[in-house]
Amino acid sequence: MTIEILQLLWYMVVGAAVIFYVMLDGFDLGVGSIHYFARTDRDRRIFLNSIGPFWDGNEVWLVVIGGALFVGFPEVYAVSFSGFYTMLMILLAGIIARVCGIEFRSKHESLIWRALWDGVFCFSSIAMTFGIGILLGNLVQGVPIDSNRELYFSFWALFTPYTIGIGLLSIALFAMHGNNFLMMKTEGKLQNSLRKKAPFFILTFTLILIIMTLWTWKAHSYMVVRYLEYPFFCIAPILFVVLLILMTKALQKFKYGLAFVYSMLSIAFLFSLFSLGTFPNLMISSIDKELYSLTLFNSSSSQTTLEVACTIAVIGLPLVLAYGFCLYYIFHGKTTLHDHSY
Repeated sequence: MTIEILQLLWYMVVGAAVIFYVMLDGFDLGVGSIHYFARTDRDRRIFLNSIGPFWDGNEVWLVVIGGALFVGFPEVYAVSFSGFYTMLMILLAGIIARVCGIEFRSKHESLIWRALWDGVFCFSSIAMTFGIGILLGNLVQGVPIDSNRELYFSFWALFTPYTIGIGLLSIALFAMHGNNFLMMKTEGKLQNSLRKKAPFFILTFTLILIIMTLWTWKAHSYMVVRYLEYPFFCIAPILFVVLLILMTKALQKFKYGLAFVYSMLSIAFLFSLFSLGTFPNLMISSIDKELYSLTLFNSSSSQTTLEVACTIAVIGLPLVLAYGFCLYYIFHGKTTLHDHSY
């Protein structure tokens, strides 16, 4: 294979890992974000136990993303992990805090103790989701990568009106996704309560999405160039809208499992819109987009490295997918509480 094909294949590996992470860890981050919508201790325990078998497995995709960047696009790895260092450390702290909230909450009967860890779990979930959106927004609007391929970026420079909007969009998306997951895993009064809240989450996400889409078209018009050059790609946003409609219809028909599948697929197409808009850039330079941006072609490893990496990916990724399939199959069905529950 030529170096160009290997670069494209590894770009697809990274993109697939990002999509799987957002689809899977997205719902348990969403469950954490809406944790306070559960009013009783029992309902909050159901929230926690609904994601209990899955949350740590979902975060395996973070390792895949980091490892794939390190192996395939080392310059992108170096620039992003140094330039976004503070934010990435905050996200890491959020992961640790979520684990503590999940694992420690039920270790003591005290209401104050449980309220403390409820707050830690909910706040860290929202902070992580918002932080992911902030990073995504900066990748769209560009960051000041200079001629030496170095990124000098203060933490507070990450926060602009546009990136904050993307952060809010991420919270709305994951909350909707998490609510769909909970409706699939619960029953009775709790399920009915979640169903009543579903229109609020869908409407909130839709309104923020429309605002941020129009904002992106106006402020970052390069994101739509690909669709103008190749109208065939317009099928991606069309399918995204269709999937959202199908998700809503499935909820109306009480088909919660199907609605959750549509929710996952809509997220996959939403992030494919991001990939199509930014391709072939991995990190866009706000100083000079054409000269200093890091692309999959100018920041990849050598051909030999990519050949070895693709061989490992062919072996490793199916194993990760098989593990995930077995996990979700074994723990499918409604969430119930028992002696070993959180």
